[in-house]
Amino acid sequence: MSNIILKDENLMTSPPIVAYRLLHFMKVKKVEKISIFDVAEHFKNDYWFSPKNLYLAMIFLFTLEIIDFDNSYILKK
Repeated sequence: MSNIILKDENLMTSPPIVAYRLLHFMKVKKVEKISIFDVAEHFKNDYWFSPKNLYLAMIFLFTLEIIDFDNSYILKK
């Protein structure tokens, strides 16, 4: 099983940092509900982006009860 946070990983790809970027993107767009596909489309050209990083960030936010899911949408609580 892989570790979520490693001591030798790039800090900019860690789940808390990617989660912050996701929440900041939602704040800038002034939305409480956004499609996962829109998020991936927005970040796909960023150097830190990978589906795994986005997935781990969403799990991080979900476990902290900051977001919820409705089909393919991310809902900010």
